[in-house]
Amino acid sequence: MKVYRIAINMIKQTKILKFIIPIVVFILLYAVSTIRNNNVRKDGIYSIVTLVKYGSAYRGQSAKYEFIYNKTLYEGSFFISFAESKNTPIGTRYFVTFLAKAPDRHLILDSVPSWFTLKAPDKGWKTLPTQKQLRIMMKDSLN
Repeated sequence: MKVYRIAINMIKQTKILKFIIPIVVFILLYAVSTIRNNNVRKDGIYSIVTLVKYGSAYRGQSAKYEFIYNKTLYEGSFFISFAESKNTPIGTRYFVTFLAKAPDRHLILDSVPSWFTLKAPDKGWKTLPTQKQLRIMMKDSLN
């Protein structure tokens, strides 16, 4: 009878562990992901990505984009709904932030104003340019 109770207790503990272990793993993965993304936001360099094509994805589109940093082409994609893709033409540009040592780790930010047609510098920007700074760059390029 005592062996039976011990066996039942072990089974209950195993069930609890099967429930707790995945939760702990998920929390750890989430924490690591958050820390890595915060580093990109805190230590990132800014540039511009260009939407180059759409691919199919479940319940929407996969928007493929690319950007150049230090004369190297980097590519990525993000999910976009069918409705959004109709209003977002190929060639749409977005600001991006990334780590200089790992440009593959990047985050897409807001879209670039349509009137700003210049390319980002090869080394990117240390801070995200303001509307005023973008206008000055455009004005300087005309002189």
